[in-house]
Amino acid sequence: MIRRIALTGGIACGKSLAGAYLKKQGLPVIDADDVVHDLLRNDEALKSKIREAFGAEVFDESGHVKRPALGQQVFADPERRKLLESWIHPKTRQAMEAFYAQHGHQAAGVCIIPLLFESRLADRYDAVWLLDTPPAIQRQRLITQRGMSEADAMARIQNQMSREEKRTLTQQHPGGHIIDNVGDAASAETPEALYKQLDALLKALPTAGE
Repeated sequence: MIRRIALTGGIACGKSLAGAYLKKQGLPVIDADDVVHDLLRNDEALKSKIREAFGAEVFDESGHVKRPALGQQVFADPERRKLLESWIHPKTRQAMEAFYAQHGHQAAGVCIIPLLFESRLADRYDAVWLLDTPPAIQRQRLITQRGMSEADAMARIQNQMSREEKRTLTQQHPGGHIIDNVGDAASAETPEALYKQLDALLKALPTAGE
């Protein structure tokens, strides 16, 4: 059976960079954020629920969900966030299962899941690879790379599960590995150190059929 790997980490910890590298090395990769983006764009039943619950103001003139506007509403209201997640998470999990069914002949497949621990999904995976970055570097990346104000950057970081808790939960998982991605706080992550750690994890994976 295909080995299920969950790649997770906080905001601005390098998940996209790591996912792109793993895909380049031949592993099938699916990103939960991409699945959600597709759902918000193409799932008409979901969009109808969102329009009813969150209002027409979270849609543009073409009928597409404006993710920043929707995000502002759920970021400020935990109950509304839970409501939205109750619609999106089951559909996202279905997409993950379909992904593994499609690639069942492969030795391993990677799901990038930012809210892995928050969604209590870690026990569904054979391995959990946590990208770990100090909050000060996360904050600087959000400011320099994404144009956020310092207040917005700190709010985004503080709204997530703490770094310490994620590290603890990863260490408790039988297939847990912590990947230190400090990189360059002022610009993009330095990829070489990250790639070296990923290479070591890839070498330890079983080959197809093992």
